[in-house]
Amino acid sequence: MPTIALNLTRLKDALREHLSQSGQVSDSESLSLLAHGEANLIFCLGDSRLVRVAVNTPNQRFGGEIRRVTQFEQVILTYLAGTGLSHTLLAAQTEPTPDFPYTYLVTNYLEGRSLNYSRPHLQLAAATLARLHRLPLSEEFAVARLTPPVPVVARPLHLFYQEAASYAQPYLDSSDADPEIVALLKAVLDKAKQRLQTEHLLTDYPHVCLVHSDHTYENWVVNNQHAYLIDWEWAEVGSPAGDLGHFLSPVTIRRRQGYRMPAGDRAFFLQCYYEALGDRTLAAAIAHHFAAFGVFPAVRSLCWTAGYWITANRWYAEAAESPSAAERLERQRRSRQQFPELGAEILAWLDGEV
Repeated sequence: MPTIALNLTRLKDALREHLSQSGQVSDSESLSLLAHGEANLIFCLGDSRLVRVAVNTPNQRFGGEIRRVTQFEQVILTYLAGTGLSHTLLAAQTEPTPDFPYTYLVTNYLEGRSLNYSRPHLQLAAATLARLHRLPLSEEFAVARLTPPVPVVARPLHLFYQEAASYAQPYLDSSDADPEIVALLKAVLDKAKQRLQTEHLLTDYPHVCLVHSDHTYENWVVNNQHAYLIDWEWAEVGSPAGDLGHFLSPVTIRRRQGYRMPAGDRAFFLQCYYEALGDRTLAAAIAHHFAAFGVFPAVRSLCWTAGYWITANRWYAEAAESPSAAERLERQRRSRQQFPELGAEILAWLDGEV
């Protein structure tokens, strides 16, 4: 779905009037724009609340309906209530209204900063993921509470492989494609296809849970005590190895100023995660999942990156005034420079033993 250019000042004024009329904001409370992404605008409401306004749905699962984005995240934050893993949901508008034609969630404000991949941050993030992935061990957090609308991913290796191939195709078909990158993409896809036979490990050692699925450093809020996950738009019910793989994907990690995680820090994160699970049987099962499935989020991200160069992206030009847009443009430039090295890292991961 193409992104519609927004008049941010007009939208902010309309939101403030709407919140005032509904009694959710006082005359003395400020309302300021915190972030502008492709799908959402984030406003600070006073000193302790956030308003997340859905303005676009690049995620195809929502069929172009912004209200479904808000409803989806409302379900997840309701499921997570009391866990301390994410925002606390305070209020929601899940249908557009005549005075404000968008949907939104009101949450608490989380103190912290984005993930920086230091060992203290890695340890806190590992603990958060372990707590998230353990939730279904309690009947209170049965994943049936999430479905629908949260999709259940069956046969994730095959699904991720098919999506990766689809994402790569626009680049492979482009007359401007670099032959070396074409050869790299084909090699990655070929090796990933050979590993599809390991998918049985996920059913041999069954465990499914809510997975976040989008671990870019900006989707973490970390302070000295806790690491919180935010922005659940890509969440699903499936193997926890999907989260581990996306968190450790070289493509995901490089989004933070081209950072490359040392092998020792990668091992440290996984050790912290398995210890935080507090259950040897569960840890062994998830280790089998990770051996089979862990590389596939990286394969998909790599292929998506190449395809995105071709299919993207009017949004950058339309939102040029936004700091988020400038950062994303710079990120796209860096991804082109880093792509051969990223591909080599993922090929090495694919060559590892299962």
